[in-house]
Amino acid sequence: MAIAATGTESFSIQLGGYVKAHSFHALGMAILVSKTVGDALQRFQRHSAIISDSGYIEMSFVGDNCRFEVNVERDIHDIRLLPFAAINAFTFGVVSMMREITEDADLNPISVELCEPQPKDSKPYENAFRCPIAFGKPREALMYRMTDLDRPVRYANESLAKQHDQITESFIKNMSPAFEDELYRQILNELPNGELSVDRLASRLNMSSRKLQGKLQQQNTSYQQLLDKARKELASKYLSSTAYSITEISFLLGFANTAGFCRVFKRWFECSPTDYRLRIAAHG
Repeated sequence: MAIAATGTESFSIQLGGYVKAHSFHALGMAILVSKTVGDALQRFQRHSAIISDSGYIEMSFVGDNCRFEVNVERDIHDIRLLPFAAINAFTFGVVSMMREITEDADLNPISVELCEPQPKDSKPYENAFRCPIAFGKPREALMYRMTDLDRPVRYANESLAKQHDQITESFIKNMSPAFEDELYRQILNELPNGELSVDRLASRLNMSSRKLQGKLQQQNTSYQQLLDKARKELASKYLSSTAYSITEISFLLGFANTAGFCRVFKRWFECSPTDYRLRIAAHG
């Protein structure tokens, strides 16, 4: 709407120029006092969940260069969850911030990749990034020289940066329980319908399996841990009645065979499913 209202195709790049460290609150303040440019970029990667839940950042090293890549998630119809303009603004915002924290207006990436198709006028993009730009790429990415990653930040303060890291991490953790609870409910609901996979569960939550795994990692848990928790809860529930045989229960919980279920059940409850059912019956 802003692009349509202004008639400026490169509006997102203009917007990116207004991005400052304080735009990202505690994360931004940690970036502002990072030791080096590399430390600042890595903070973006580690804490990307605080920026958006529809994408994530990856950093990789190619020869003497570092690739800072933005991966935008897609829905089940393979449509990007974030528009080109939003990521363009963020991408140039990162470049602006690196110039801000080093107080070096000439700190430029060596190349930029944008998913946006080639615009009619690419000059505003070139003036902003001041490096070669490739349009129509699969992902948005910045390429920096490794030597630039070692550049010191003007107001570096490692102790203060760590304090802001803790604030950011605490905020992310406070975001997490609702998602974990929803995920656990989905597992409980889906397990009785047959074997449940990460891909199937991710599809139910309208996200990629890679994003699902990333969210779980941020919460220091895993799909397997939540699956075991759900299986344990349902196993106890099913065995409390005689409606299902042990063979039926093993398949309802997604085990390939009864032996596998019995082996895991004994690890959970230190007894066999049959003994567990007898104990419940004995206690009325």
